[in-house]
Amino acid sequence: MAELKPTDGAFFLGPVVIFISLFFMTGITTPDLARLIQTIQTNIVAMLVTALGVILIAIGVAGHSPQISSGTFLTLESIGLFSAIVGFFFYGSAMTRTMAQETVDEIVRTVYHLTISPLHFWVGLVIWAIGIFLITYAGISARRREEGIVFLNAWLTLILACFFIWEVFLTSLH
Repeated sequence: MAELKPTDGAFFLGPVVIFISLFFMTGITTPDLARLIQTIQTNIVAMLVTALGVILIAIGVAGHSPQISSGTFLTLESIGLFSAIVGFFFYGSAMTRTMAQETVDEIVRTVYHLTISPLHFWVGLVIWAIGIFLITYAGISARRREEGIVFLNAWLTLILACFFIWEVFLTSLH
C-alpha cells in the first residue's frame, strides 16, 4: 500500500476550493452603483480563491515530484509570472461595465450592467491558473535558498503587476 504524505490532502482540497470559487463569479444588472462595485470586487476575490486552489494542487504535485534544477526553476518562474499577469488582464477585461437610462413609471433612473464575456473569462482564468501553478510548483520544488528569494520576488512582482493592470488598464471597472 502506498504511503500517504502530508501534502496528499491538497489533491482533494484544491479542486474543491476552485469549484467553490466558480459560484461567486457572476454578472449583474442593478441601479445601485455600490452593488455593481461589490460584484466586481467579488469576481476578483473569486479569482484569488481560484489561485489558492491551484496553489494547493501545486503543493500536492510538488510533494510527489523530485527537486528541479536551477535552470528549470527560472524557466518555470518566468513563464508562470508572464502567464499569470496576462491571465489577470484577460480575466479583468472580460468584465464590461455599462450604464443605461431607463424609464419606469415616468421616473428616469440609471441602470448599471456588468457583463462577462465567457471567452475572455475562461481564457483569462485558465492562463492565470497555469501561471500560478508554475510559480508555486517551481518555488516548492526549488533546491537552494537563493531560489526561494526569487520565488518570493516573483510573488511580489505578480502582486504589483496585477495592481498596476487594475489601476491603469482596467479603470472602467472602478
